[in-house]
Amino acid sequence: MFKRHTEQGEVDFILLETNENGTTTSVDTNTFETFFEDVEGNPTYKALSGSHTFKLEDTQYTMTAEEMGYQKYFDQWKEQGLFN
Repeated sequence: MFKRHTEQGEVDFILLETNENGTTTSVDTNTFETFFEDVEGNPTYKALSGSHTFKLEDTQYTMTAEEMGYQKYFDQWKEQGLFN
């Protein structure tokens, strides 16, 4: 995790990956928590990789981590030993 100043002030970000050319991909913690709050107490690889229901503005969505574009990061984290 790291902090960055944005228009909303200082925001916490989760580093998703660092590419070979040194660029990084990250997500702010508020967005990540919105998408995956249903596994807050049990953030295992299996739980994160499953289907998640969340609400953005007035619309409710149900999507898998793959559909949201996060599965590849969870796979990488598992390979790095970040999940049991």
